[in-house]
Amino acid sequence: MTELLHNPNSRKNIPRKRSPEPERQVSLESLDDLTSNNKASDNKIKKQNGKTVDQVTFDTTLRMNNHLKNFLKAMVILGSSPTQQEALQHLQRSYFETLSESEQKTMQIQIDTLEHTDVLNKNN
Repeated sequence: MTELLHNPNSRKNIPRKRSPEPERQVSLESLDDLTSNNKASDNKIKKQNGKTVDQVTFDTTLRMNNHLKNFLKAMVILGSSPTQQEALQHLQRSYFETLSESEQKTMQIQIDTLEHTDVLNKNN
């Protein structure tokens, strides 16, 4: 225990490097142009049978507390949506509509990136 208190390395100064500087600035407009130009060609993944796939859908699990689960159940019971999945999709659309235009673009870029990753992972 005493060696922890009297560590000879504790007095050494660690040299710090300066923060990295970006080589060029990126704007949302440039990302939007990039994604629209590459969407048609890059997002298409060839399967073994020759068909191209740009989106996949599969079931996943989602952990949530009982209060959120009860909220989704109440939406179904009260007739707001036929299933809990559709209730969650309704909440997703409502949230997306509340975002500003730039936030929607940022969110859509992130969603497209995650969707593209799903396609790559499912086809490998």
